[in-house]
Amino acid sequence: MEPVKGKLALKLIELRGEQTLYRLAKEVGIARSLLFRYENGTLSPDTDKLEKLARHYSLDVYDLKKLYFADLYPEGSRDRQLLIQWALEVND
Repeated sequence: MEPVKGKLALKLIELRGEQTLYRLAKEVGIARSLLFRYENGTLSPDTDKLEKLARHYSLDVYDLKKLYFADLYPEGSRDRQLLIQWALEVND
């Protein structure tokens, strides 16, 4: 069964467009096999890799992190509600 591609994986595929994984790997400095797994949805990039990808695509790393967290905590999930509640309490 093929893994379900999350929002981050789909965005990375969209951003890469017609460019090959090999070329992107050379330009960004991330192994092609890791990039493949990010786009396939079988692995999530760590913060360092997210920052490299954001820089390469001239994006704010926060934009990619939002997609990453949306995949981890889908809309309506109990974990997402707990995270939001915790964030609100911390900000009070």
